[in-house]
Amino acid sequence: MEPPRDVRLKGVVGIQNMGNTCYCNSTLQLLRACSEWDAYCLQQNFSEQLQHLPESDANKRVLLAYQDILRSLWSAYQPAYVRPLGFISEVCKAVKGTVYESFGMPIPHDSHEYLVYLLDHFHEAIRTTVPYVEKTVSALATPVERMRILAENGWNRFLANHSSPVVQLFFGMMRKTVRCTNCENKTYQWEVFNSLKVPCEGATFMEWIQKEVNEQSEIEGYQCDHCHGRHTAQKSSHLWKLPDNLFITLHRFQYNGHKNMTACPYQGDQLSFQSFFAEESEGTQQAWNYEIRGVSDHHGSHLGGHYTAQFKHPITQEWWWFDDERARPLANPQFSATNYIFFFKKL
Repeated sequence: MEPPRDVRLKGVVGIQNMGNTCYCNSTLQLLRACSEWDAYCLQQNFSEQLQHLPESDANKRVLLAYQDILRSLWSAYQPAYVRPLGFISEVCKAVKGTVYESFGMPIPHDSHEYLVYLLDHFHEAIRTTVPYVEKTVSALATPVERMRILAENGWNRFLANHSSPVVQLFFGMMRKTVRCTNCENKTYQWEVFNSLKVPCEGATFMEWIQKEVNEQSEIEGYQCDHCHGRHTAQKSSHLWKLPDNLFITLHRFQYNGHKNMTACPYQGDQLSFQSFFAEESEGTQQAWNYEIRGVSDHHGSHLGGHYTAQFKHPITQEWWWFDDERARPLANPQFSATNYIFFFKKL
């Protein structure tokens, strides 16, 4: 009789490297640190929700292949590992003839780009449309009420064609403001995101984040529709809506091709984004705290490297380090110059 297995090791399963696929393995381990996404994909009737799509639909096939590998990862025990051949094969077929075609080639890739690709295509497989009814702004509305209605319209306008569990779990929204310095008129744009990409600049991790979410810049020769002239304008950004599950990617790879090797000043403490929100935004989200649950690490330089992952088991709450097929326990998550993508979960 087979001896009973240690339940703490269930799901502590690596992924075989199929030839330059460490970027894929690290991303898959990072994604499954989100327990809500795992639960959604592992529903017994999951495939029934995709029945409206033909069997040949590439996004459907990739998502079902992902469900298959996810099921294997959560049903096995350390020291087992999973061969992702079926999943990688479906991705290779899906990207053929698209801008993502390089993901079908056995060469190194960027794990952030791969994460964005997966989220976008998972979303496309389960995307639905919802009616959009624009709220009107009353002439009696206060400036705060007016701003909140504009924001709600911006978010609902996006949801009208992009509603899915992926958006519900991982997408947030920022407000971009452009202020004409001549007449003080302000215009607003609402931009959704599924990852905050922050520069490695500043003494603290919060300073790194602030440079992205509270970006300040000037626009020369701005054409103002209010005073009908060309003037200098000031552009700023603020958070408006955060998701329950937040990816933060460090801007390690520069436009000149070099890698920023600055050690990350984050030490694993809970994060509050309250000071980064627009002052008119709803107060509930501003009080949220986030906890680190996963990390994708890149070892090496811009000339070449290797990806690994750190992962907080959503059931045992124990930390593990994954290097393709191998897994070993961690007393705590490790923070250094190798950190590339963080996954945070709202408490």
